[in-house]
Amino acid sequence: MSSRAHKGRKGKRARGKTIDSWKSKEWYEVFAPKAFKEAFLGEIPSSTPDSLVGRTIEILLYDLTKNFKHTTIKLKFKIVDVQGKRCNTVFFGHELTRDFVRSLIHRGSSRVDGIFNYTTADGVVYRVSTFVVTRRRAKRSQKLTIRKIIHDVLQEFAKNMTHEKFIQGVIYGKFALNIKKIAKTIYPLRECQIRKVKVISIPEGVTDQIEVSDQEEFDEVEIELKEHGKTVKAKKHQKHHEHEAEEGEMGEGEGAADSEGSEAVEPSESSESSETGESTDSSNSEKSNE
Repeated sequence: MSSRAHKGRKGKRARGKTIDSWKSKEWYEVFAPKAFKEAFLGEIPSSTPDSLVGRTIEILLYDLTKNFKHTTIKLKFKIVDVQGKRCNTVFFGHELTRDFVRSLIHRGSSRVDGIFNYTTADGVVYRVSTFVVTRRRAKRSQKLTIRKIIHDVLQEFAKNMTHEKFIQGVIYGKFALNIKKIAKTIYPLRECQIRKVKVISIPEGVTDQIEVSDQEEFDEVEIELKEHGKTVKAKKHQKHHEHEAEEGEMGEGEGAADSEGSEAVEPSESSESSETGESTDSSNSEKSNE
């Protein structure tokens, strides 16, 4: 008995007293940057304020706009500063939900992906992932042309806009509509979406100056495209038809000229026959007189 009691006391002494780590943590409020109207994003627990810097928080755009169309769009914010119980953030990324992306892909179609880095006018670098879904299977040359359209359109937007404007056009689908309008001239499209955006670098001193809104309109980007596939074929077909039409017109003109010539010849023949008739009549009358 004594040995068992001794072992039990030793075991209890070895385990010691457990400490609940949650009791030492405090709750901090997280707020969006100025571009998103400094909206309240939620609360996050931490034992020290320094451990909060660098953390990311993810929400749906619907939580900010209350628009059901935005339930498939996720936003990421990164904590960069802690003041008391308040955590300030910067925009860190955007992504479409996976189930929504999968619902856009259909059998018998082609998917064209483009992943490029873009630098805005104020020096912020973003990595943008875009995809286009065609109505049927596209050729390799058509895919290359569509991918180039994606790059050129977004490049034109990025170099002429600040980071707030660029993000506004991305998350509210303004840029995707512009890409689709141009790319559908190459091949019929079913969908065009910017599925993901990631912040690569932010220069020091760059802060939000304006608020992001889905009501603002953008000037559309127009790019020059080389003649491609069906366009070249259609032009050749059109030229062939025009050439055939010209040859037909020339043939009709020659036929009309021939008919006019024949009409001009017919009265001369009738006049000659009348003259010969008159001469025979006169000779007959002369013989009768004799």
